[in-house]
Amino acid sequence: MMESREAPPDTPVPFGGTVTIFFSDIRGFTDYTEQFGDEAAYRILREHNAIVRKEIEAFGGVVVKTQGDSFMVAFKTARGAIQCAIAIQRAITESDENQAGPRIAIGIGINTGEPIQEGGDYFGSMVNLTARICASAGPGQILVAETTRHVAGRIEAVEYVDRGLHELKGFPEAKRLCEVIWRPPDAGAQAGGEAAAAKGEEEAAALTAAVQRALAVLNRVIALTHLDDPAFGPLIECQAKAGEFRLLLSRTLTERRGTSAKQVQEAILPFESLLALVTERDKLDEERWAQLDAGVARAFGRPLVTAVARGRLSAGAPVKPEPAPAAKKPEPAPALAPPRASAVQTQLAPLPPDPRVAGVRWWAGAYAAWSQWKPSGLGWAHALRGELAKHPYLLSVHVRASVDYDDGQLAGGYFLLVEHIENQSPRFTRTVVDRAVDAAGGALEPRVLGPKLYELLVDGGRLRATYPAFVRDIVGTAIPNPGVWADGGVVEHEDATVVVTRPTPAIGETQERAERLTEPKDRAAERHFDVTLQPLTTRFFYVKPGELKTPRDLEIRLAADGQPSDRAWYITLRTSLLVRSEPKLLPTTGVSLPGLGREHAGAWVALFNPEPDEIVTYELTVTVRQPRAPMPAASPFARR
Repeated sequence: MMESREAPPDTPVPFGGTVTIFFSDIRGFTDYTEQFGDEAAYRILREHNAIVRKEIEAFGGVVVKTQGDSFMVAFKTARGAIQCAIAIQRAITESDENQAGPRIAIGIGINTGEPIQEGGDYFGSMVNLTARICASAGPGQILVAETTRHVAGRIEAVEYVDRGLHELKGFPEAKRLCEVIWRPPDAGAQAGGEAAAAKGEEEAAALTAAVQRALAVLNRVIALTHLDDPAFGPLIECQAKAGEFRLLLSRTLTERRGTSAKQVQEAILPFESLLALVTERDKLDEERWAQLDAGVARAFGRPLVTAVARGRLSAGAPVKPEPAPAAKKPEPAPALAPPRASAVQTQLAPLPPDPRVAGVRWWAGAYAAWSQWKPSGLGWAHALRGELAKHPYLLSVHVRASVDYDDGQLAGGYFLLVEHIENQSPRFTRTVVDRAVDAAGGALEPRVLGPKLYELLVDGGRLRATYPAFVRDIVGTAIPNPGVWADGGVVEHEDATVVVTRPTPAIGETQERAERLTEPKDRAAERHFDVTLQPLTTRFFYVKPGELKTPRDLEIRLAADGQPSDRAWYITLRTSLLVRSEPKLLPTTGVSLPGLGREHAGAWVALFNPEPDEIVTYELTVTVRQPRAPMPAASPFARR
């Protein structure tokens, strides 16, 4: 463990001269390790390190430190840092072209300034900014700060593209970043030839065709659904990768940098294989199944393939079954054949919105959005993420109060709750209005009909018993991306603990109030968050590591109206934001999570109130401490 050394008050801060700092990082390395194993990841890491170190040495860079698949390098000139970054990206691209298996891609961030220098290390805001720039760089991308762009000046065969202002974590003001676009030195000479121009046009056409085909495949993958579990984790992870790939391909069509049609075809292959398994499951022979099975399992994990084999994934495209000839007896369906999508969709097709409940605005808005989404083919997980991206505080607002937010648009977000109720009680939505009108004695006034409709949702829709499961599905799908609105949290840094709260109790409050604690006794003390939950609502809190070198121990407890409670889900994030644990119910005794900043990159807690009519006050206790030192083992030779 590194010791922190504080300079005496009279000692001047050791600012060094102007230096250019370079950060690089392999994109998706954690996911790659989990999918292909430690040996394959170690091989990739060795190849990456050899390439990077060779180019750093060639351009006069000095490696300051390394951590896993990341490099921090110092250069005397901005021009040298940019040229080194280009050489690394070129060498990695050439290395990838000679490999048949998965490729590696790195992001690079560069910044120029006068950091604090102590020995051979560098500190300060300038270094932190460089790390954030690197984190913003995509696979194969080089991003530089404005200062680096101006200091380096014009470089032959290099183009700077302004990528606009970026909101970077830890910096109150947005920073303008430029992307370094490079091309081979002989590109200018070749561009003049007619043959090269024709070849370039052919390659561009082939790339466009490959991207369009890939986008069609990704859209179908995103529309896949699990027949039993709308929050099936392996499918959600696969669809998240499909969404990221779709975004990358959309950029490829406009930027056309460093991507070939062959690379797109190879990258889309696992998604095509998954679609083939789902849509042609009963037609594939054993040999073809084995080929597709191996590719999908390697890319997305064995549980997803198992779900396909059991017929639990549906492509969602209704296909009318051909009527069986009268003279022939229909062949028996295989034991694991899924139900026909067309029959299920026809049977459960949403009815048009009922005008009798148009005045009950919260129900009318939720049902209208649900009836539009249901036949769209858009996966539940992606619909959920899209809705929370617009309304991150959706679950914190009671369904009957949802019309009071966002000009009534928040009510539409509760189509998620309608879908949950329909899954618990099939065909419930087809009869609920008739039953509500009967319960109201035929009255259609919203003030009479609305409460009756709500009672039916709670009792007939089984919300009283299943609301915790509804929250679990959303927590497992929306955290960390696109995320949810939180009442507060704790951010643990190496030198301080920051407690984040909202200045007002208003739901959806965008302002934050941050209290910075630096005294050890204050930092190790328990943090108490008090919050009052309306019926059938959920509130969120988080704990995140900031600039943290030493891992911390995290403890979480919950009390409801003064008594220990388990009405909360908690979820931990790994170092890759796409990888997280499954939601777990918080024990009444609380939970201890060691290794904050090392084993996991934060935790989220979702407090839920499953009572349909009662308001509950919770107290969430969060404690972040230095890990306890292990007790030394007793010597067998010590005197008793």
